[in-house]
Amino acid sequence: MRGTLVCAVTEDEESSDALALGAELSERLGLRLVLAHAVDGMGAVQNGDESVTTRADRQGAERRLARLADEHGVTKRAERRVAMGEPATLVGRIAAEEAADMIVVAARARGWRRRLESPLAHRLESETPVPVVIAPPRSRNRIRR
Repeated sequence: MRGTLVCAVTEDEESSDALALGAELSERLGLRLVLAHAVDGMGAVQNGDESVTTRADRQGAERRLARLADEHGVTKRAERRVAMGEPATLVGRIAAEEAADMIVVAARARGWRRRLESPLAHRLESETPVPVVIAPPRSRNRIRR
């Protein structure tokens, strides 16, 4: 493998679209795939112990990553990272720790013109110099002809 691609996963359903693109790009370009789920929250640890809420959020994020990896057939080749705190900061940190060559994030289509919107990509601009690829949402209701 020549490099690393970090795919940012959130609680939004569009994360599946980002993972589909990330898996395809990593396969095509020969990049190591790292799935990063940054759970928005405090991530409080007291005396070395997580709070019940923090532990539940972290475990839920780990289950979500495992499920999405299985759905996209990358369970064996994708590494998984979960972090608690501000998502853009943590995805940027994970990208730096993994020496990422690119980050893939999800987008949502908004408005009558279906303009792509990705708040995470916007916030990543100030958090990391790593290029960010915005994955457009896949059409859920394609017209079959």
